[in-house]
Amino acid sequence: MAHTGDVNVEVGETQRETRATKAKRASSRDRMSTLEDKVERLEDGARDAVEKLDVVDGRLDELETKGDELKDDVNIAINKAMEDVDKKGDAF
Repeated sequence: MAHTGDVNVEVGETQRETRATKAKRASSRDRMSTLEDKVERLEDGARDAVEKLDVVDGRLDELETKGDELKDDVNIAINKAMEDVDKKGDAF
C-alpha cells in the first residue's frame, strides 16, 4: 500500500508542477504580449515623430527661403532709396 501512496503523491506533484508550468507559461505570454504592445506603441510614436520632424524641417526651409527673399527685397529698397538720395543731393 505504501507503494500506491507513493504513486499518488508523485502524480499529485506532477499535476501541481503542470499547473505551475502552465501558469508560468501564461504569465510569460501575457508579459510578452504586453511588451509587444509597448514596442508597437513606441514604433508608432517614433513614426509620428519622424513625420512631424519632416513637416517642421520643410517649414523651416520655407522660412529660410522667405527670409532670403525678404533680405533681397530690403537690399533692393535700400539701394533704390540711396540712389534717390544721391540724385536729390546732386540736384541740390
